[in-house]
Amino acid sequence: MPRLTQGEMEAVRSDFEGLLSDHCLFYRINSQSELQAGGGFSTEDASVVYEGPCSIVPISSRRDRFDEFGEGLIYQLQYRVLLPWDASGIQITDRLEVTESDDPEMSNRNFEVRDVHRVSEIGQRRVTVHDIER
Repeated sequence: MPRLTQGEMEAVRSDFEGLLSDHCLFYRINSQSELQAGGGFSTEDASVVYEGPCSIVPISSRRDRFDEFGEGLIYQLQYRVLLPWDASGIQITDRLEVTESDDPEMSNRNFEVRDVHRVSEIGQRRVTVHDIER
């Protein structure tokens, strides 16, 4: 399989970034001293990990699974966040604020990072987030 040249890689990454329609702010809580109304912490005590374009979409989950006692399991709704290739340093438990989105359901929402896909793909990185428990 032929390898892409550096110029082709940059073009793929640039094209992918043009598809990211949302804007995200990932931050890390430095101290959890001030709990805000609504369950979040003050971003004044936080450091920005990444701010820039992203795309956030819900992950479909199966609701037909059962535990050993036959009771249905309810899963927290999770979302996949697609990021540019050079977005790095995001860790589990970091927070995400969707600052701009074409989807009114996503705009100004806060999430917690649940999983980080560490290996970059040709033009993107992926992170899984879920609603912050209130």
